Amino acid sequence: MLAGRRASGVAMGAALALVGLGAVAVPATGVNANYGHAIVSQMPKKGTPHVMDGAVQAITQVGNTIIVGGTFTSVSPADTFTDTSDDLVRNRLFAFDATTGVIDPSFNPNMGGEVRSLDTDGTYVYAAGAFGSVGGKTAYKRIVKLDLTGAPVTGFKVKPSAVTNEVVVRGSRVYIGGGFKRISSRSTPYDVGHLAILDKDTGTPDTAAMNLTFAGVYNPGATNPGTTNVKRFDVTADGTRLAVIGNFATINGLARNQVAVLDTSGPTTTLTSFATNRFDRAHSVCSQSFDTFLRDLDFSPDGKFFVVSTTGSFGGGANANSLCDTTSRWETDQTSNDPTWIDYTGGDTSYGVAVTGDVVYIGGHFRWQNNPFQGDQAGPGAVARQGIAALDVVNGLPVSWNPGRDRGVGAQALLATPEGLWVGSDTTIFNSQRRGRIAFLPLAGGTTVPTVPPAHLPNTLFGMQTSTPGKLVSRPVSSSGAPTGPVSVVDDTVDWSSVRGAFLLNGTLYYGRSDNSLYKRSFNAATGVLGTQSAVNLYDDPDSGARIPFAISTMTGMFYEPTLHRIYYTVAGDARLFYRYFTPESEVVGALTFTADAGGVNFASAQGLTLADGKLIYGSSDGALRSVSFSGGRVTGSPTTLSSDGTSKYRGMFLPNG
Repeated sequence: MLAGRRASGVAMGAALALVGLGAVAVPATGVNANYGHAIVSQMPKKGTPHVMDGAVQAITQVGNTIIVGGTFTSVSPADTFTDTSDDLVRNRLFAFDATTGVIDPSFNPNMGGEVRSLDTDGTYVYAAGAFGSVGGKTAYKRIVKLDLTGAPVTGFKVKPSAVTNEVVVRGSRVYIGGGFKRISSRSTPYDVGHLAILDKDTGTPDTAAMNLTFAGVYNPGATNPGTTNVKRFDVTADGTRLAVIGNFATINGLARNQVAVLDTSGPTTTLTSFATNRFDRAHSVCSQSFDTFLRDLDFSPDGKFFVVSTTGSFGGGANANSLCDTTSRWETDQTSNDPTWIDYTGGDTSYGVAVTGDVVYIGGHFRWQNNPFQGDQAGPGAVARQGIAALDVVNGLPVSWNPGRDRGVGAQALLATPEGLWVGSDTTIFNSQRRGRIAFLPLAGGTTVPTVPPAHLPNTLFGMQTSTPGKLVSRPVSSSGAPTGPVSVVDDTVDWSSVRGAFLLNGTLYYGRSDNSLYKRSFNAATGVLGTQSAVNLYDDPDSGARIPFAISTMTGMFYEPTLHRIYYTVAGDARLFYRYFTPESEVVGALTFTADAGGVNFASAQGLTLADGKLIYGSSDGALRSVSFSGGRVTGSPTTLSSDGTSKYRGMFLPNG
């Protein structure tokens, strides 16, 4: 999140009702806009100003004004990057018009040190960081409230004892987190460490609302273990949950290594049952150069999950079960130890995170996504994505959006407004365009993620015959999946006998063949008209040619599950049901293999699989057609025989979706 990098003073449709504080319902401010199926344009908008040095680390928006914070000292008007005569001194904070890009000549707080985070209540700007003064006044340190002229609000005087890494505003609450152990407000000291709730108007810490004890460090045996601190956090739009990351081992004496979820719905913040050991030192093999290897996080617009980015070096990748240099999704109320999905960069850091609907935008200095097997080089499955990427929010695979940007240290500031995505970094080239450390990707001119409706019954069941030359045949099936008519030949111009599993999505037929490749072609289920075959790119290792461990040549059936964005499949002679991720929008196939819960059903003799209306329908070596309930990615119940006429022996079998 890097709070405020994504905060917006524009109402985004959600309202806060902070229980126990008497807060009135107000528009959600520090929440990324929900784009639904939309993806922003790959081409940055012209007319944005340039940051001439340092790095952009925080962005927020108040009305039509964009406020930018970081480590920079100089900015330049749009389209004058090489002309330094009109550069303006702006120490670590400046503002400009979101529409015209014109730099605000009066907004010049002159921050005496680094700005790490920004947020807004829709009227004022809250800045947090390592600064020791504002406008030369040392009365304002590490956290300040500014009006839109850039002047500090004198009634809000707060001095944390150490660096403040994050600020988030929700209703009447201002949350801050960092390395501090004490906060001084109007000369009164308050013993509150690392995470605090301040009154939005006075800055007074509410020690009754937030007084948790963070203790320990992630890696106490390291040469430089660092000190206990909160690095980043995010708060759901409704103000009921807070997810926090940083260099800590326990909260209130309970193990919560580097990540925790808090309940902020009531007058007193409490620790939820969310817990994982995946980030503790015993279960990670990340570089010991980092006091914490977690870098950023962001809640989904509905608050049901959050996404975490990390650094830490390759650490063995998926083979070591490592979460170093990854992006991962975690359900807010999950009880399991593991994330919903993990996307591996192959040894490069991910920084900024913005969840916007169907996709999550990730900034960093990575070169690839879906790269779990090799460090610092492209391995089997690696998809090139330089410095910025958009991932399928359901399975973590990259979608086709791929503007590219100069990598540098990385894109740390991502802010999704209703108009588009702002990206702040330390580099000056974005999609081959000169954009000095800040770029805007508008929704206008972007694309959408196509919906993939499930298959329904009754329907027409298609099968590829295993005899040579194999024909494509069909027969009608009822609402139970049972055949209701004879087998008809649909196509005999193609030999389908080498097919190893098939599924049809929105008019595109995907199928494997005995040569261990995945193919596609258009197919009109109503007319039987077929398009030209082409190979699906499985992104083989560019050096060795090694392919992802996808047993295509020995598959006996496969189907696509549209809710979970997965391909499920069976392998000859193996009782198990396997799956791997698949994103139809980009046609990227996940590099990792997973075993599904088969519910005790033996699929060793399966011959063709398909899915409709919660039924997994499959053929068998005995020619019978059977079905079994399938829900939530697992088989439930016992199989039912639909037909025993001996004809259902198809390695490729599918139902049209929709």
